[in-house]
Amino acid sequence: MKKAYAMIVRNGLVLLVRKPGVPFWDLPGGPLRPDESEREGIKRIVREELGFESEIKELIGIYTKEFHEDVTYIYHGQEKKSQSAMYAPYYAAFDFFDLENPPLNLLPERRKQINDYLSGRYPVRIRFKENKYRFRIEKFIKRKLKK
Repeated sequence: MKKAYAMIVRNGLVLLVRKPGVPFWDLPGGPLRPDESEREGIKRIVREELGFESEIKELIGIYTKEFHEDVTYIYHGQEKKSQSAMYAPYYAAFDFFDLENPPLNLLPERRKQINDYLSGRYPVRIRFKENKYRFRIEKFIKRKLKK
């Protein structure tokens, strides 16, 4: 599954969102439709879920996980209209945080992706390592839940 996320930076602050029932902060984004490109998809997601138009700049990185088929694209995004008003009924919370000191309850992959952005050496391509036993247990549980 292809996913795309936007790192929207405003005055040294990055926009992070929290989904209902999830205690972690994340970048805005999510799964892409089968017929759309990554850039089109992230523009659509930002427009639908945050209520403002964005301009998608450069690709920060392509990230995959070991033992998974997911591919995650992280793009640097910018508001078309500065200080855009946001309307986000899909998210429980959204706010801008300091790039250098993101919240402690940020998803670990996102912390790495923010650091890749701060390094200025992008685009990167990284495969996150995962414990193969944890992966097998998760897969087993998913199969049991489907039955």
